[in-house]
Amino acid sequence: MGKRQEPVDVRRMMTLIAAVIMLTVALLSYLFYDTSSGTFFSAAFGRVGLVLAALWLAWPSLKKPAKWLPASVPVIGVCAIIVIAAQPRLLIPAIPMVGALITLSTVISAFRKQPRS
Repeated sequence: MGKRQEPVDVRRMMTLIAAVIMLTVALLSYLFYDTSSGTFFSAAFGRVGLVLAALWLAWPSLKKPAKWLPASVPVIGVCAIIVIAAQPRLLIPAIPMVGALITLSTVISAFRKQPRS
């Protein structure tokens, strides 16, 4: 009997291709453009390429979300990132608020999961 192969996830493959392209463009713009715009494009493409490469590496674990983590936690995290990106001054007050919202959503989901008698 042959070894059973898992199906190839096209989105993961596209993420890898995009990461390689971004990192290649970053390297080429770093090597061949000595202007400030070349440095800017090199940094921008390099960062996006690294994020895509990290996403490619983490892809299998992203398909299986943590069972103990409430579904609202990623939404709270994304909202916090958007608020902090828009107003970096709100970083210090946002940290306890995010912690309180995650705690509240965890407590609420724990009460929902209790079996009813």
